[in-house]
Amino acid sequence: MARAVLFGTPVSPGIAIGRVRFMHKARQDDERRITAAEVAAEQETLRAAAESVRASLAATMENVPEDLSEYRDVIAAQMEMARDPKLLKATLARIEHNLVCAAWALKLTVDELCALFRSMDDAYLRDRAQDIRAVGLRLREHLAADPSRNAVDETPGILVAEDLSPADVMELNLDRVLGILTAEGGPTSHTAILSRGMHIPCLAGVTGLMDIARENETLVVDGLGGSVLLSPDEADEARFAARREEYTAWENLTLKSARWPAEMCDGVRVEVQANLEGTNELAALAQCGADGVGLYRTEFAYFTDRLPSEEDLLAEYAAVTQKTAPERVVFRTLDVGADKMLHAQAVLKEPNPALGLRGIRFCLRHQGIFRTQLRALMRAGAMGNVAIMLPMISCLDEVQQVRRIMQELHQELAAQNLPHAPLLPLGVMVETPAAALICDALARECDFFSIGTNDLIHYIMGIDRNNRHVAYLNEPLHPAVVRSLKHIIDAAHREGIGVSVCGELASDPFGLALLLGMGVDTVSAAPRFVPGMKHLIRQFNAQTCMDLANSVLLSTDVAASKRMVREALQQSLGQELTFHTTSLFTHSHP
Repeated sequence: MARAVLFGTPVSPGIAIGRVRFMHKARQDDERRITAAEVAAEQETLRAAAESVRASLAATMENVPEDLSEYRDVIAAQMEMARDPKLLKATLARIEHNLVCAAWALKLTVDELCALFRSMDDAYLRDRAQDIRAVGLRLREHLAADPSRNAVDETPGILVAEDLSPADVMELNLDRVLGILTAEGGPTSHTAILSRGMHIPCLAGVTGLMDIARENETLVVDGLGGSVLLSPDEADEARFAARREEYTAWENLTLKSARWPAEMCDGVRVEVQANLEGTNELAALAQCGADGVGLYRTEFAYFTDRLPSEEDLLAEYAAVTQKTAPERVVFRTLDVGADKMLHAQAVLKEPNPALGLRGIRFCLRHQGIFRTQLRALMRAGAMGNVAIMLPMISCLDEVQQVRRIMQELHQELAAQNLPHAPLLPLGVMVETPAAALICDALARECDFFSIGTNDLIHYIMGIDRNNRHVAYLNEPLHPAVVRSLKHIIDAAHREGIGVSVCGELASDPFGLALLLGMGVDTVSAAPRFVPGMKHLIRQFNAQTCMDLANSVLLSTDVAASKRMVREALQQSLGQELTFHTTSLFTHSHP
């Protein structure tokens, strides 16, 4: 049997077997007290390290290929972060006031900033702690004159790191990476996006990884079940090697049929779209067979050293629109909670950003930023099939305000003789209980709904998904959640508008069956999951899904609902289920 088994979040499916290859290997930091006379020297050491980090990042940025231009932006943002006052000045102050060495002061500052970012509700912002950690690791290595960052073993193996940034990726030979394990990060981290694009099995947030794994030790990475086997025995290796071959054959089968329509056995057709984090994922669209883009996250452009101009945004949106045409792209408007998107401290001004000025609330408060984005979207609409989706809607008035703004912008653009689409479809993310309860009124004001199941579950259940003490309440099959979903879907259909689901539940096989049974028109997920979802849908029967959904809707017992769903899908799909990742059966009561 294996020496140990660790668990993490599967962010890129697959099975990998290989030896540990550390990057940014955890080491004992210098935790040394200093005298007042040593303060100036330690501060100068930190400044020199920051300058070296910026220089090395600048050199790395020069080697970023054009098709990964978004990585260049991330590296540029990390260069700025290396001299950001919240990081650098806070560390310098710690050296002086606490009389500790530069390495110790840096560790304390980075840990504090990362903890604050991880407390945020928004997954994208939460995973930006990765950027802070990446800069901190590079500074630490320069402080220690540690060459380990450039000494990753070039033999094929499993890359193990506390975290990886785009700059780290640019320095790797990915042909030698069989799998990736990180102690930090999540489904929207840079590592997750890269590993899905490269079809490299990957787990993020692996508990105890850096303390327990040993250099050159054999590992099994189960990117389907979310486990890591350390020093597996021969039987384990043989079992997972066979499973790897089965999964590879299944994945090749789904890719061959990826462009076929997702039509259930009894002729009911469902659209399966892709969720994109940025333009670097556009290349995956054609291969995965997506029926357009169900969610394009626009936040990335705002995490630089300046606000993007209308022309900057237009160039990005036009590239996505033209690449996807004639299929539709749904752009989600800016969904952050800060008045300055680059710096961490701006995001952290609010005591509870998850329930603060984020999404549409932020956009309507800062209309200069919002109008620039809407103008770019309306101009991109003249180049293809564009729709706009508003996040964090709570009131009907919010949608009506946006419609008035778009009418004003239409008049401005027409007066400037700029080509644009005056009447873009306007939809909302239904992700707050308020929106769910007034969805009948919202449906009369909107052109479509998109249900953000991640946040909706979080708010309905009154939990922080990142708090392990209440993780058991992150329950998609809770009657309040299931009935809310059905209420939203029915309200939309009564008004003749479509409903999509873009949260994690859509790519979960059990969740997908329930959503289709409740009448969802469209589902969307990361490009890597689209072929498998379409393959799965073609094996479903619409009436069976409807009967299953009705049974779950009538149930008040979550455990009974889980049994019904599991038995129904195991009976109809069998071995197929093991090739999909699921979170519906991973939560347990305290």
